[in-house]
Amino acid sequence: MSHHHTRPKVTSPSQTRPSTLAKVASDVTWDDTGVLLCDWHGRLVWKSGTGDRVQIGDYIWSYATKSSKDTLRAAVARVATLRENCTLEVEGARNEHFRLRMWPLDEPAVALCMLAMRIPSELTLLTDREKACLACLAQGLSTRDIAKELDIGLTTVHTHLRRSRTKLGLPTAEALIGFAARYLFVPTQSPAGELAKSHKRSG
Repeated sequence: MSHHHTRPKVTSPSQTRPSTLAKVASDVTWDDTGVLLCDWHGRLVWKSGTGDRVQIGDYIWSYATKSSKDTLRAAVARVATLRENCTLEVEGARNEHFRLRMWPLDEPAVALCMLAMRIPSELTLLTDREKACLACLAQGLSTRDIAKELDIGLTTVHTHLRRSRTKLGLPTAEALIGFAARYLFVPTQSPAGELAKSHKRSG
């Protein structure tokens, strides 16, 4: 008597549907990136696009949560008076999260320019160290170079990257690199240092 055994069907990784978690950032588009110009008091004087989040004449912190309002006020004052660049993350009243990059301008009526990008709320799940690792990754650093930049062990770097990928629901290491390049790229020679400084100031 012969016995017929049916092997369970094995699905290759390319045939596997991405999990619902892997949709992270899929609802964030380039339409959620804008340029804002503010006066010396933090009032909006010009903006790109037609979004309704902040209107001309509003303080840029008008629609932020209470903690983010304080952070924004301090950042505007620092950029306008100390003339230094600043990168920070804030939360809006609609439970939206934004990364803001500010730099000073030398116009009588315009104190600073701001690049605002809406970022996935899942980024709030990451620790500061995990974000620092991804910021380095976005710069094209190898894991060995990330370890040197952050003065941590190579195994620790791999652990941070693995946990970041799990928290963000990203299916591959390549997807993590793409995510980091889009949302954590900081135009500075020391990406981790700039991100760490901005977190320290807002914390």
